[in-house]
Amino acid sequence: MVLLAKWILENDHNARVAIITDRDEPDKQIEGVFTEAGEDIVRITSGRELMSLLGQAKPRFLCSLIHKFGRKDVDDPDAFIKDLKAQPSKTIGEVFVDECHRTQNGKRRKQCCGPC
Repeated sequence: MVLLAKWILENDHNARVAIITDRDEPDKQIEGVFTEAGEDIVRITSGRELMSLLGQAKPRFLCSLIHKFGRKDVDDPDAFIKDLKAQPSKTIGEVFVDECHRTQNGKRRKQCCGPC
């Protein structure tokens, strides 16, 4: 993953890579792997921080939990998504996103679409 992310940045100077997971353990693991490979990656701690950093040219490597894209007080997810689409956040650069693991919730577990 680190090699692919580095290749993307080397071949597209306007690119950024966001790696999204569904659990804290893989998020920490990704941060550690990038750090051990000598690459700076920012591990996002809040939705506000995520949106702020996407609006800046750096960092070029980010990792976050999928949960940072939502809010706890949302009763109508469809209306929430409609509002987000009506007021998109400013994003600098071409952002490549990879969700590394399957997402799951309390009602059912979504199956992984293939090898990760």
